[in-house]
Amino acid sequence: MNLSNASRTIHRLGKLSLAAACVAVLLGGPATAQFSGSKRTPDVTRAEQVRTARHGERVSLKGSLTKEVRMAQYLFKDKTGEVRVRIQRELWRGREITAKTLLRLRGKIQSDVRGRFVNVDDVQVLN
Repeated sequence: MNLSNASRTIHRLGKLSLAAACVAVLLGGPATAQFSGSKRTPDVTRAEQVRTARHGERVSLKGSLTKEVRMAQYLFKDKTGEVRVRIQRELWRGREITAKTLLRLRGKIQSDVRGRFVNVDDVQVLN
């Protein structure tokens, strides 16, 4: 192979890889940005279900906080019972919450030495 043939081969490979990269961007880009949010609705929607649900399962609870147990941990109550929840300070966003405030808490079931709790990743004030 002489120098001019090698140059043409490299030039063709460059065009092919550029074309392949463009196709990959065009086909792959929008598909990954089409959907946001959780992939399925939470199976756990009542405080009583937290005791028997799987670790890591998604939760969406509607009720109110009854008391602060310790820093960032509270007792949450709905019509079916109480469950411990962990809510990080950033999620409050400066809102004033009382025991009469109706909330929707979304998160995952976790456990520690004190038992199961809901690690909250979204707090929505309903009233």
